[in-house]
Amino acid sequence: MLNFLPPDDKNEILKIRGKTEELRIRAGQPISVTYSADGIRKKKLLSKIYSYKDIDEILLKLCDYSVFGKDESIRQGFITSSEGERVGICGNVVKDEEKISTIKQITSMCVRLPNDVEGLALPFFRRIGEKSSSVLLISPPAQGKTTFLRDLGRIYSDKADKNVLFIDERDEFSASGRFFLGKNSDVLKYADKNYGFKNGVRTLNPDVIVCDELMTESDLLSCAQAAASGVKTIASAHSDSLKNLLKKPMFSEVLKKRIFEYYVELSYGGKICVYDERGEIC
Repeated sequence: MLNFLPPDDKNEILKIRGKTEELRIRAGQPISVTYSADGIRKKKLLSKIYSYKDIDEILLKLCDYSVFGKDESIRQGFITSSEGERVGICGNVVKDEEKISTIKQITSMCVRLPNDVEGLALPFFRRIGEKSSSVLLISPPAQGKTTFLRDLGRIYSDKADKNVLFIDERDEFSASGRFFLGKNSDVLKYADKNYGFKNGVRTLNPDVIVCDELMTESDLLSCAQAAASGVKTIASAHSDSLKNLLKKPMFSEVLKKRIFEYYVELSYGGKICVYDERGEIC
């Protein structure tokens, strides 16, 4: 892990007592480390001040010294390391005829360390009668949505014996093969949801599709079309509550469309509040 960092900083981070969750690397600043210890989220600043040259060197290591080979990923604003860390990048966006072609002169990075907790979603699975159902997971960023989705998909695969397709747009579910996703699971990496749902339903015959972060009307439409085809969906959305999620225009009609059978509000540490397809607590 963290092999793209200078050895001294890597070793200092690995010595932190607790579970490291996120690093913030900014030019002119020391690395900020977010970690959890005793159930409390904490921060620590390292000593070294990072320069633009230091960040360029990290970028090169993340790209295995071939930035061109990661150009499509960079255009989308992230790089996934060979060990599964997702690195969001910030800098100067370059456009070509109104389309983003790349990001240059990187000024900061947000490193999210992959985390896997087997059994995290098992209480929810038992709560809904140990059956595969369509679920929308709701929480703000950095509350453990991907970890919960991964485990629920794995449970559907291994305990409900369903064929599960993971649409792994940023290689966060499998983390470059680091995490086992289930004996009945297939993984479609780096595909957007439109392609993943359309071609997945057509060619892979899934019982369940797992994807992260519904962000557009097109994403929600893909879930609706899967439901019409008899395929369950496990997905997530950013909001602090179901009530506030429904205030967003693209989600305002989601209860009427009955795309999801359950809505799960997730808070830090795996605590959940469950709603049925009518939006009532169950």
